[in-house]
Amino acid sequence: MAGSRGLVLALVLLALAAGALLPQRGSASAAETAAAGKVSLELYYESLCPYCSRFIVNRLAGIFQDGLIEAVDLRLVPYGNAHVGSNSEISCQWLR
Repeated sequence: MAGSRGLVLALVLLALAAGALLPQRGSASAAETAAAGKVSLELYYESLCPYCSRFIVNRLAGIFQDGLIEAVDLRLVPYGNAHVGSNSEISCQWLR
């Protein structure tokens, strides 16, 4: 059970990171969002942070399960405190 939950978490994080690399399709302006009757929500999170991951999986996923996503214009903005070394190795505070 714990292994499958870790796999699900890894897949969610991978999907979120991949989505950040895709070109934006022109996000709706605040006026368009308000006209559509949706609340604009932007979540800035650290990509490899276990606390951010836990929040996304355990809390944010709930808006999809209970249908609240229909009233929310959600934009996920991943970032990270990472550095690329001279040997092209990536290091950050979570994965050293």
